[in-house]
Amino acid sequence: MSLNPAGHDLSYQSEIDLAVNNLSAERSDIEQLVLPLVAKGVSRSQISGLLKLSWESLQGLRAAVTKFSESVSAESGDLADLIRQCELDLQPGSSFSLEAVTRALDAFHRFGVSAEIDPRSISAIFEMQALGAAVCQEYERAAELYGQAAQTEDIDAELQRNFLMARATMLLDYGREFSNNESLHKAIDLLKTKISDLTSRDERPADWAASRQLLGTVFGVLGQRQGGTRNLENAIEAFQDSLDSRDRQQHPLQWAETQNSLGNALGILGHRLGDEEMMLQSIKAFEGALEDRTHWRAPGEWAITQNNLAAVLQSQGQKNKDTKMLKQSVEAYKDVLNEWTKERYPIEWAATMNNMGTALRLLGEHRKGPRTLEQSVAAYNSSLSIRSRDQFPQEWAMVQNNLGAALQKLAEREENSDTLKRAVDAYENALLEWTRDQMPMTWAMTMANLGVARRTLAEVAEDIESARKAVKELETVSDVFRHASHAQYSELSIDQLAQARKLVDTLAEA
Repeated sequence: MSLNPAGHDLSYQSEIDLAVNNLSAERSDIEQLVLPLVAKGVSRSQISGLLKLSWESLQGLRAAVTKFSESVSAESGDLADLIRQCELDLQPGSSFSLEAVTRALDAFHRFGVSAEIDPRSISAIFEMQALGAAVCQEYERAAELYGQAAQTEDIDAELQRNFLMARATMLLDYGREFSNNESLHKAIDLLKTKISDLTSRDERPADWAASRQLLGTVFGVLGQRQGGTRNLENAIEAFQDSLDSRDRQQHPLQWAETQNSLGNALGILGHRLGDEEMMLQSIKAFEGALEDRTHWRAPGEWAITQNNLAAVLQSQGQKNKDTKMLKQSVEAYKDVLNEWTKERYPIEWAATMNNMGTALRLLGEHRKGPRTLEQSVAAYNSSLSIRSRDQFPQEWAMVQNNLGAALQKLAEREENSDTLKRAVDAYENALLEWTRDQMPMTWAMTMANLGVARRTLAEVAEDIESARKAVKELETVSDVFRHASHAQYSELSIDQLAQARKLVDTLAEA
């Protein structure tokens, strides 16, 4: 890790610059907030999202400290001194340091334990500590502290519920960002028991809707991560409950958020089940969300929903060989790029370029000319301008594999051996990261693509050595698919292997 004289990480300077610009944040804030992320070794693709979460928690902490300060008189002695010190430590600038903030919050805690102060102040101290933990990406500790705040004696039910909702949110963030399913199950249990007991659907419909939205989100993360249908079905039920209780006129953006979440759950489950009607419901949910999540009202959220809509249109267009849907998908991705520009959101821009490249490739397969496939290749190459191997190795490999597929199809359309050689190169690049030991099935599928492309190139060039190499590649792939009991892939690879062997025999006789 490279540091400047002030102790700031220089290797993430571009991420810092982007966060300062996109969040309208102080540079001193972001330079400190990136340090815990570097220490945790999070991937570069996570940095921007986690920085946003940390910065939002920091803003919440500053607001909580200010509110607490206003409730304490200047004659409160040690407590007033502690508050003033904490406010000073939280000021943005060259002296801002997470270590100093943590020390100040710990001092608050020690004072709260030893002194006789009112229950609401004690719970507020726990809340500030929880926010401080969230700032440092210590979600487990933040969840524990919110739990302690909720257990403070003599606080009212509404405040207790708010703390428990915050605890569930921290459990969700930890489970989602750091792949901890146990944390997600804890959040579900909390939402279905204590929070549900404190939330009346009839008396507080907005609170009920919010809790069901959160419950659906947790189920959705689990459902996407795990096989089966139960978690996704639970997510859909929770989102529909939320929508039934949500007043669209009073809370249009919250309603749209739930519609977007519902669309995601329906899309994932519909794809998993091959359910045409469910996929159409997903599209309808996204379109409904976009009625309120407009570009001018909520540009970031609009882009997310527009991107989700494009993905479902692409999936349906591919399944049904529907060129109209594929074209709609391409247009939706193009719209997304109006918000997720390369300059402001390079990671999101690169991901969208990759996705649009795939939609263009699928559309190009149904068109006679090469132009759409050429556009697909250009989109993948654009994605690679951000998704470099050294910074995003797995994403780089994905785009290389996709690029290989587009070049292979373009070579067939153009009958161009140079393009086919580029396809072989792209597949070989992908296999530099997608190794057999680490990702056996992904490796096998990419190796199969490579074997087929190499066989085709050998046939065009009448190159027996390339044909023999393709045979070896396809023999290895066939063994992997057979041992993995993938009947469909095994049959395809055996067929391709037979063609490669026949080519070797033909070239040997020539």
